[in-house]
Amino acid sequence: MGANASLPSGSDDGPNSPSEPRLGDLPESCIALVLSHLDPPEICKLARLNRAFRAASAADFVWQPKLPSNYKHIIEKLLHGEGVVTLGKKDVYARLCTPISFDGGTKGDGNDRR
Repeated sequence: MGANASLPSGSDDGPNSPSEPRLGDLPESCIALVLSHLDPPEICKLARLNRAFRAASAADFVWQPKLPSNYKHIIEKLLHGEGVVTLGKKDVYARLCTPISFDGGTKGDGNDRR
């Protein structure tokens, strides 16, 4: 069986033939559905695979379950209400994961930076 099970037995086109389906030929919605079941680091790794995976990784429904329930309130405070509507869920997730420094840049995310 395997990946070539559906190819005709007389096919001599080789692995780079234009008729052979490739991973990037999968519909973006199918890729996004698979990505939605993965952890964020895995999604980001697969997004580097090709254009189809990169586009699918930007789908809002992939990132929505990974956001906290009060993410809208948090992001409004973080951005002071500017640009909240235009951010995609992937961008919101990235903003929430970015460490925030305070006290003149010497403190933040639990580590002293002196």
